[in-house]
Formats: sequence, structure tokens, C-alpha cells
Amino acid sequence: MRLLILTIFTLFIFSACEQKIEDPLKSLQEKDIHSLNINLYPSNLKMINTNNDPNFAEATKDIKKLHVLQIKWDGETKKEDYAEWKSKQDFTSWESIFTARIDNVDLEIKAPEGREDILYASADTKDGLFVGFLEGNFDISQVPALMKADLDLGPIGDFIQDKEDKKKQREKWQKMREEIKGDSTEVISDSIQE
Repeated sequence: MRLLILTIFTLFIFSACEQKIEDPLKSLQEKDIHSLNINLYPSNLKMINTNNDPNFAEATKDIKKLHVLQIKWDGETKKEDYAEWKSKQDFTSWESIFTARIDNVDLEIKAPEGREDILYASADTKDGLFVGFLEGNFDISQVPALMKADLDLGPIGDFIQDKEDKKKQREKWQKMREEIKGDSTEVISDSIQE
């Protein structure tokens, strides 16, 4: 009887333990082809939210770690090194949960089957690539609210992109927010008239 109980208990423990998935970006980082390498933790994410946007805080509250690499395609060997690294990654058991093409940027977010606490994301442009690995939970339903938010990444934003690019990006996001806000106002006024 003890053997049966011990066997059931052992099976229960092993089934409760989720398989640890290692950060695949660590091996890409070792290739030393990146121009940016950032590891963000809960305290860093709070620093990014300089405007205390509640939507950003809600969406990111359960993130344990976000690892981001940027690779600029300023040398043919970088593309080759990245292609070699990607060919060695086994994403066969990962589900694609988001794909899009926005302004000539191919975006993709993947998660291991049955897991919501691990995400791999890539944004591929003609000039380079951003890849990210997230441990924890990110509330994807908050993405529209984050697009409306005026997030100022402060020194991290300055580090990621030069000031002129940042200014253009802010103007673009502001225009998008105004359009979204205008669409919301029209819907509300149409509802009131009915």
C-alpha cells in the first residue's frame, strides 16, 4: 500500500512540475551580433511607466523578466549568424498566438503549447530585428489600451532609438491615439442619438 501511495504521490509531483524553458536569446546573445541587450524586471518596468498609466501597470504586473535583443542588419554575417541560430531553435511545439505585418515590420508572438507564462516575440524589419523572451504573464487584452497610452520610456527609449526617430514615433502614436479617440467619440455620439 505504501508503494502505491508513494508512486501516486511521485506521479502527482512530476505532473505538477512544468517543464522549465530556458531563454533561447542567451545563445543568440553569445553570437555577439546584437547592438542592444536589455533585461527588464518588475522594478525596471515600473520605471518605464513614468506617466503611471494604469493600463500599462495592469498589462505588465505579472511579468517576471523580459529579455530583448536588437540586431542591426549592417553586415551580411549577422544575417547568416541569426539564420544559423534560428535553424537550431525548436519551436515545433510552440503555438503562434499573434502575427501581423505593420509598416513593413513582420511581427510574431509564439508561446509553448498549453503555456501562458512564456512568450517569444520577433519584429523583423529591413534594417534589423528585435527579439524578445518574456517570463511571466502579459495581459494581451490590454494592447489596445496601451496603444492609446502616452508611454514615455525615458532614458530607455533614448537608448533604444535616436531622438529624431523617437520624435517621429511619438507624433505617429499621437496621431493614432487621436484617430482612435475620434472613432470612440463618434460611436458614443451615434449611440446617444439612437
